[in-house]
Amino acid sequence: MDTSQILVTVGGVALIAGNLWFFFGKKATIKPAAKGALYACPMHPWITSDDPTADCSICGMKLVRSDEVGN
Repeated sequence: MDTSQILVTVGGVALIAGNLWFFFGKKATIKPAAKGALYACPMHPWITSDDPTADCSICGMKLVRSDEVGN
């Protein structure tokens, strides 16, 4: 293998590894239920927070009141 083939192979492996880390390396945080209103992500209802300004840790959507999720 010459230098250009090695660089292309290493670059391809790095791109694949980066994509795998981006999509599967993030951990979802599940916050415990607190007193008062509970907010949840419409797409990921297991992501909850008691902060009305919070965003989903997976998709970044704004959280909505948990009684509105699924409607």
